[in-house]
Parts: sequence; C-alpha cells; structure tokens
Amino acid sequence: MLKGRTEVAPGLAIFRFELAREMPFKAGQHATLWLTHGGRTVPRPYSIASSPRNSKMLEFYINLVSEGQMTLSLWDHEILLALETRQPGTSVEFTGPKGRFMLDPADERDLVFVASGTGLAPFMSMIRSLDEEGAAAPAGTRPRRVCIVHGASLPVYLGYHQELSTLMHDSLRHPARRLAVTYLPTVSRPHLDSAWGGLKGRAEYLLEDPGDAPRSALPKLEDCVRGLLLTMLRPETHVVYACGHPGTVDNVVRILSERGFQADRDIKREEYYP
Repeated sequence: MLKGRTEVAPGLAIFRFELAREMPFKAGQHATLWLTHGGRTVPRPYSIASSPRNSKMLEFYINLVSEGQMTLSLWDHEILLALETRQPGTSVEFTGPKGRFMLDPADERDLVFVASGTGLAPFMSMIRSLDEEGAAAPAGTRPRRVCIVHGASLPVYLGYHQELSTLMHDSLRHPARRLAVTYLPTVSRPHLDSAWGGLKGRAEYLLEDPGDAPRSALPKLEDCVRGLLLTMLRPETHVVYACGHPGTVDNVVRILSERGFQADRDIKREEYYP
C-alpha cells in the first residue's frame, strides 16, 4: 500500500510503499511496480531509492511523464486515495528485484556518482546503505569516500538536497565517520532562478577539463571544481557510476574515456532510464 508521497516539485515526487511481504534487494537494483485500477494493470520499472535494510518498504523517486501511463496514474488524486485507503479494485504489487547496477564489494576505490534527474534514486539507496553499515559496525566497516554530482534543470528539482547536504556537513564535522560524502548539486538552467548561487551546468560537464575555459580575474566556481576533479580523479583511485538521461551517461563515458578510464571496469552505467 502507499504509505507516503512527498512532492519535491510540480511533477516530481518521492513515493513510499509498504509491502505485504519482504522483497530483499541490493542497493542499486530496481523493481517493477504493477498498478491495477479500473480493471486495468500497468507495469513500470523504477530504481529503488530506499535502503535494503528495510525490505518491506520501497521508496521511489519519480518524475511525471505526460505520455506515460504509469506516472499519470500516480498523479491522479482518486487513484492515490484508493491506494492509501486500500479500496477494492485498486492495488499495487511489486516484482523483482532486477539489475546489476550495484557496488562491487571487492572494489576499494573511492566512489563517484554522477546523476541527472531521477537517476539519483539508485545512488540514494547506495549511500543510505553504506551510511547505515558504517554506523551499525564502525569497527568492522572500512571507510568509504563518496562524491556525488547531481544535475537538475532548476534548484527545485534537486530532490534529496537536504539529506545529502546534511550528510556532507556531518562528514566535515566528524572526520571519523565511516562514510564521507561530498555533494555537488548543479543546475543547467540557472537563468530561470536568480537566487541560485551554486554550481551551474550539466552534471557531466563538471568532469571536463577546464583548460580551455575563458580566464577572468575571478575564476568561476565551476572551473574550480572541474580543476579539482581533473586533478583528483584517476582510474587507479576512483570508480565512477553514472545514471540518468542517456545523454548524461554517454557524455560521462566519453569524457572519462579520454582521461584513461575504461568502460565497465572504471565506469559503471545504468542501462535503463525511468
């Protein structure tokens, strides 16, 4: 049943479903949601954003697609009410999990997550899982460093912004934490929100070499971050995971391949886009 729905922005929401029975999964995998209403059943796969520690509660980060049959239903108030109150004829079931977009436990390199839009979902599951593992058994858990780059068109579409910002601040305040998070949110249409003072541009562009960028007396924040990432990221020390719009994923592979990263070994990609 539907246990909660948080609207991040118009057409963008976080959904939480309680399952009748456990569905064990690994962080990064996806499940197929089967929505039945009015005698019609529609299936749709979504990456799981919640931690695997609670296998009876699934969380999804979903964007409304005007031509999508599933998301139109998930924004229908009548259907949402029916799911919350368990009205006969309206139900939701889940199958899975599926997918191989998961962390390699044998790979001890630092992690870089590059996401656009709702492609952030599997990374939230990974980050939550790593954080919970470190908190539950700090002595037996190796330290992990994660840099997450999340791109959205506008600041309002930066879902999970508060949670990730808090994790980064906690990492700075408590260096002994087993999970250290660096959070780099970036906005591709900053001209539509004059209040935004953070990074600007698409997520994958932060991985580019700033060498050809126009010089000025005061370097742009984006160029400083690009310079740092250019210096720090090496396939010997970092593995990069990319998820989101196919163009974002393709650009990540292209940019990093030119820097010596190899697809599949050093760059992991999610193959479907919700």
